[in-house]
Amino acid sequence: MKVVVKKNKILFDNKFFTIEDLYNDDFYLFSNENVHKYFNDSFFVNELFLNFTQNFLVLERFVLLNNITFIDLNDSSEDLFCYFKDIASKNKIEVSESFYLFKYLSTIKFYYYLITSVFYLIFLMLKIPNRVKKKIENNSISIIRRKSSEDKIKRMNINFEIEDPFSKNSIYSFFKISTRIKWVLFSFFDSCSQYKQLLKIMRNYSGDNSKYLISKFYSKRLVHSSLYKKLLDNFFQKNNFSVFYSFNNLDRFSMMEEQISKKYQIKLICLPHGLEYGFIFPKPFTGDEFFATSKLASTHLNSLYKTDKFVFNKMIIKQLFKNENYGTKHRKIVFFTEPREVEVNHYIIKTLLPLLDSLNFSLSVKLHPYDNLKDYIDYNIEIIKDFKSAIYGNICFARKSTILLEAIYNNSKASAIIINNKDKTIFNNFPSLQIDAIEQMNSINELFNWIKLTKKNDI
Repeated sequence: MKVVVKKNKILFDNKFFTIEDLYNDDFYLFSNENVHKYFNDSFFVNELFLNFTQNFLVLERFVLLNNITFIDLNDSSEDLFCYFKDIASKNKIEVSESFYLFKYLSTIKFYYYLITSVFYLIFLMLKIPNRVKKKIENNSISIIRRKSSEDKIKRMNINFEIEDPFSKNSIYSFFKISTRIKWVLFSFFDSCSQYKQLLKIMRNYSGDNSKYLISKFYSKRLVHSSLYKKLLDNFFQKNNFSVFYSFNNLDRFSMMEEQISKKYQIKLICLPHGLEYGFIFPKPFTGDEFFATSKLASTHLNSLYKTDKFVFNKMIIKQLFKNENYGTKHRKIVFFTEPREVEVNHYIIKTLLPLLDSLNFSLSVKLHPYDNLKDYIDYNIEIIKDFKSAIYGNICFARKSTILLEAIYNNSKASAIIINNKDKTIFNNFPSLQIDAIEQMNSINELFNWIKLTKKNDI
């Protein structure tokens, strides 16, 4: 059997599909059974598994189950080339390939971005003025790295600092400029060491070509990551905290936070930034205590990881997700888009609009930040720019998103619209989306009937 790879598409048995199409319930069972093989003690353990190893495994499984004997990579994307090349090498499968310049440029690009990120961070450190040194008396602290977390942490009334190299009020301002610059330089050498570790890990997990994927993904990330670790270590050393609240839970930042919290005997409490994955990672979610977004999620994760640290506290989750009353007397029908597979967004809008028009219902759309407004200007819809007014007191639907959970905490009705196997698989791997308050519709007609009934009940 033969496979032909065309850019990001895979042609097999006269059908085109993408790597995402291979992620089904059977694969996640397979992943859970084999995840223990991919544990390592690096800060990148879960990131590697989520962003690279699972892709390798799902493609290798496809190749082996279909008895593939030849792979044509002459017109492949860089990522698929690397995955299939390693799969072919590991399983002695014949490959046709053309000359790929990116392989030779990859290492050069990696060190170029690594070095330029050093200079850029030094420049940013020089721009941040010194704040008056003070010892923070509060025994609990949170360091937020995303703007979206600021509103949430304020609602919790927890003392916090912002880790943002672009902000004059960043936590870096508590330290001398000369100290910050030393940290950046240290972070460069630490990043080189981390990079060697990453290459060794991925060669063992998949093969030699994985280094090109690693180089591209981490070239602009490593120095900042090491800088954050250095900052956290020094910040905890200078202050006497007993509790650290974090919105990180699986990535390299969370692993650093866990290590340094243990070093200073600080209790690490994880607050949810988004939905919890329902499949197993090589290393469990970080934290001594983890506030899950639903009772269903806490029960599932405690069972999955054989622990009791996942807890559900409705009051805390409500504080994190509930906005002020931004609603109006009449509920709007609001679709929250996703940036991936935009064609699915368009199918939903195009198919639903005529049905809504038949009853003189209007459709409003809240675009994902990574969505392009130009793609939606031809529709007879209202584009809502303010998130709070979109999420509060409306009839909200999305494909699979934290939005659905936030909607029910903001006096809205919520429904998932699941119209393909890929969305269904992903939806099923978020335990908190399975709660009764979130409806699930498997067709546009079902969604339309739910909207009609919801509107009728509101009259």
